[in-house]
Amino acid sequence: MNATVKAQQVINRLAERSIIASRQPIKCRLGSEKLPRRGNACSACTVRREFELDQAVAELINAGAFKGTGACPYQVMISHAVAALTFSPEVIRAKSAGRYRVDPVLEIKGALKRIGAITRATRWSREDIEGLSNKDASWEAVEAVFAAEHALQKALPIFQSQTTRLPRGRAGALHVQAVARAMATAWRVLTGRLPAQNNGKFHKLLAAGVATIVGDAAKEPNLESATRIAVARIKKEAATRS
Repeated sequence: MNATVKAQQVINRLAERSIIASRQPIKCRLGSEKLPRRGNACSACTVRREFELDQAVAELINAGAFKGTGACPYQVMISHAVAALTFSPEVIRAKSAGRYRVDPVLEIKGALKRIGAITRATRWSREDIEGLSNKDASWEAVEAVFAAEHALQKALPIFQSQTTRLPRGRAGALHVQAVARAMATAWRVLTGRLPAQNNGKFHKLLAAGVATIVGDAAKEPNLESATRIAVARIKKEAATRS
């Protein structure tokens, strides 16, 4: 099965689980109680262990890797995986592999140019729009245009910092890097820090994430290299936002 198709099927299932969990939030009790005899989760957990990623999280819980943040490790991994594998630059490129290339920077700049033509035509500033007292349907339309311009201006430098060094391999390799980004971000949420160099526990988690999303690859990915690249990009994105 094509790596992109395989990834999308798993993402759909993970997204479904994430939506269900958001509708029925349960406070995780890890760290505030002893693990039940069967382990793998706190007493409040209702998560089904469906994928290799779920099993890797269970092993890390039993090993005491996650001391307890009030957030369910399964749900944290799922939510970050869905986000990274839906919106990350690597996946944008993976989806376009073999068909056409999408350059987020060029697309956003083009959109800003067209939106700018509208905002300039109004001869108003964003402050003028927000200060109007007669907030009818026309006001809402113009305000939405200004809001879109502001959001794109905020997104542009982030994409500029990412796209210059994006890997240019096949879709499968791009998905591996997207998984690494997701797992590293979730690891920071659950442990308070990004994975360190040669972190064997994180490598097992990443391998399970790759197996879940990408499936069996002809060539085993370099987990340490994928981790190092992901950590560097996360740090760079944080610096861009500050």
